[in-house]
Amino acid sequence: MSITASQVNELRNKTGLGMMTCKQALTEANGDMALAIENLRKQGQATEAKRADRAAKEGKVSILTDTSCGIVYEVNSETDFVARNDDFVAFIDTLGKILAANKPADHAAALKLKDASIGNITVEERVTELIGKIGEKIAFRRYAIINASPSTEKIFSYVHGGGKIGVLVKMAADSAEALASPAFAELGKDLAMQIAASTPITVAPEDISADVIAKEKEIYTAQAKESGKPEKVWPNIIEGKLKKYYEEVTLIHQKFIRDPEKTVTDRINEASKAAGANVKPVSFISFVLGAE
Repeated sequence: MSITASQVNELRNKTGLGMMTCKQALTEANGDMALAIENLRKQGQATEAKRADRAAKEGKVSILTDTSCGIVYEVNSETDFVARNDDFVAFIDTLGKILAANKPADHAAALKLKDASIGNITVEERVTELIGKIGEKIAFRRYAIINASPSTEKIFSYVHGGGKIGVLVKMAADSAEALASPAFAELGKDLAMQIAASTPITVAPEDISADVIAKEKEIYTAQAKESGKPEKVWPNIIEGKLKKYYEEVTLIHQKFIRDPEKTVTDRINEASKAAGANVKPVSFISFVLGAE
């Protein structure tokens, strides 16, 4: 099939590789972008496949929490100028109050919420009104909620750069005393900042799907075969690469940003000792403004 210049350019943006390499990869993959990237990774030519394409969008990521839940939501505009518009800022604030009062299960439900504060129309309809008034595309783009059991869990949050990144992390403790301890609170703050800075995908390796792990192993196996090293050492190569993968994408295996001599697990163990009970992260949500 014919490969277009735009396809080649897209693959170049995703991989950082040269034009001819990208064109050849697309040709061999019959224009399948995902397959082309996978094949390039197997050849060891793509140093990193982006986990998420960044969209050039302005706006704000916002967070609200209470004792039983945390919500995070993103509202976008086309330009930073509109992101500072009084009507836009007021909508973000009003939307937060509506979401906190109703705690919808998902984004689709959030869009359908009606409230007197927006004229008894839906959130979706209010967004349409704002677009007409401001004259620029606006989107209530996404929303998520984490629920917690106040007797054993707490929600911690972190917002970076005035709304460029928003993180919610649910933490658990084995006792009421540990739940109320300064050590637990400090750990929650540290891990929220860790997630914002180091962008893990999951808390622990067991949270990653078997399909994802199988695909990573397939890629590492192909790389081991291309390395020229004896077949008997391939399992060690694959295991080493998988360990490094976990260190990059799982929270508990990352280097602790405030002290790289420690892992996040080391930091959790320190907090557990100080709190007098086991404390741990349970789950998290991280929104980066404009990320796909």
